[in-house]
Amino acid sequence: MQRHPLIDARRYAFVIFLLAAIYAWTSAWAGEHESGLISAAGSGDLARVRAMLKSGTNVNAKAGDGVTALIAASDSGYEDVVQLLLSAKADINARTSNGVSALMRAAQRGHAQVVKELLAAGADLNARKNDGATVLMQASQEGRGDVIRTLLAAGADVNARLSNGATALMLAAQVGQTGAIRALLTGKADVNAKAENGATALMIASKYRHQEAANVLKEAGAK
Repeated sequence: MQRHPLIDARRYAFVIFLLAAIYAWTSAWAGEHESGLISAAGSGDLARVRAMLKSGTNVNAKAGDGVTALIAASDSGYEDVVQLLLSAKADINARTSNGVSALMRAAQRGHAQVVKELLAAGADLNARKNDGATVLMQASQEGRGDVIRTLLAAGADVNARLSNGATALMLAAQVGQTGAIRALLTGKADVNAKAENGATALMIASKYRHQEAANVLKEAGAK
């Protein structure tokens, strides 16, 4: 039988087109389900998260900014969703595009119980954002006393520094977070540590007119 190259080429092209269409549809379906999982986790919809995981949705799927379902749930403080995602083998140390982890989000928001769950599951206690801020620094800036105490009890480095020499105590002093300052001092923060420009926590608190914070630092021996 005589072969017709033109017909064969058309058939080949059709097969390629069909495969590409199937791939595009499958990718779109998967992408929709993955974004739905992240949305459900962030809104605390436990039943939907469970159903989507059961249907095979990728537990570690990421949104455009790198947010995962675990990061979204941790940010919102949904402990039950966090537990479910962890049991489904969610990447506990996954990061967003700016280096934020689930533990950082929970710590910054003050979700102390979620912080404990993540630490127990092996979250990186001393991880840093792209700008160098540690989990403890982020909690300190927001004045999350309970979280600070939990992080310190777990072994967080209370005197870790940014590239400019700033510590968590200095960051708390800058925004007048007196409760955070007390928690850090109890955790043996160096009250007279100096940044690269020579500034101490007391100097910073005084500069920004946080008198109560300055008084607490003075009581702790700040000079």
